Amino acid sequence: MRTSQSPSVIMTGFVIALGFLSHSPLLWAASPPAAGQQPATAASAPADDREDQIVANYLRDCSAKGVKDASCDKQRTDFVAILKEDLLTLGSTADRKYLPDIVRFFRKRPEVELRIDAVHAIGMIGPEDSDVNMLVPMTNDPVPDVRYAVFNMIPRGKGRALDLLKERIARQNPGREIEKPADPAKFSMSVAPDSVYLFESSDATKGRLSYVARGKTDPAQFFKAKAKKGPYKWEQFKEQYRYQLKDEDEAMDQAQQVAGKQLESEKPPDPATNMEAYVEYMQKLGSVSTQGSMGRAYFDNYQTNLYGAPTVYILEERQIGQRTYPTRYVVVYQELAFRRSGYRLAWTTVPDSALKTAQVKSLAEEKEELANKAESEALKKKAAELDALTKKKDAAEKKQFKKGQEDLEKALGF
Repeated sequence: MRTSQSPSVIMTGFVIALGFLSHSPLLWAASPPAAGQQPATAASAPADDREDQIVANYLRDCSAKGVKDASCDKQRTDFVAILKEDLLTLGSTADRKYLPDIVRFFRKRPEVELRIDAVHAIGMIGPEDSDVNMLVPMTNDPVPDVRYAVFNMIPRGKGRALDLLKERIARQNPGREIEKPADPAKFSMSVAPDSVYLFESSDATKGRLSYVARGKTDPAQFFKAKAKKGPYKWEQFKEQYRYQLKDEDEAMDQAQQVAGKQLESEKPPDPATNMEAYVEYMQKLGSVSTQGSMGRAYFDNYQTNLYGAPTVYILEERQIGQRTYPTRYVVVYQELAFRRSGYRLAWTTVPDSALKTAQVKSLAEEKEELANKAESEALKKKAAELDALTKKKDAAEKKQFKKGQEDLEKALGF
């Protein structure tokens, strides 16, 4: 534990340079002693010196080797423990002047634990709307547990921009493994230049990969040049291709039901004898529950307050059975919470055979709808003709009545 100053002194307003602030390789700048406070000497703070040396040794000898180097395991444990305490001590000051340095530290360190601790420290200080631009990149950390920490940290601040950011990002499933961006080229999709992959808004198994534009390239102009059709407004696109989208949803739901029945037929492993197999089984069960159309609904819910007015560009259409399907398209929108332009690549993930099967039901529905529409149009036409005839008859009767009245007046000498 740091001994040069206690947290109680920091909380009373004397922001003293604890050992962590002297670690220049970590981008921290030393603070001057408070008024009336003497700098710590080697005799008064030997623990601080030792901890500084541990940090310096680790950065010099082990930091570049990665966390799997056995010779550095003990040093890494000590290094993480020291910096964890320093981060939380800084957070406990609730002093906003430390925020930029903590954010820079977050971006520099590969240790997942320390990035999570940095997030906690920011939450202790309390973010504000003016910090949103610093916080946005943190929401896209490649490690789910870090993103989850950010998700829980943002509500500790106050402001409309923070509220919007909290609404935009999704709660993450747990995980400490580093995720890698999906390769859109595997799905015959292209990405606008200088785009950043969004982990929490992407799932290749559902045919949805999301990006935010970082450079000067306008995604709308980039995809407009590649489009076969469009642009369409999002609601217009959904209406025009409603049966095609319905077929895909039906095919996904059918596949989910088949996978679910197959999994149900298996006997769950006994967690008491094989916990690993049981965990794997539960993961499969969770995966099946999101394979249907409902599991993809999150990606296709473009709330106006988060995405503005989305525009759709169709990149590929294919004839499958009796319908033409938009098998590849992109939805371009404004990431209002991130304050950037964004877009989502979308493609059909179900086999053609599954779409043809789903067509059987939807074609019958479409035929019935067209028949009902034709009948409705015929009834409207008949009603209009009857209304016109009635008006014509009324006009003739009025004309005849008026003429009879005029003849009567003449006969009476009026």
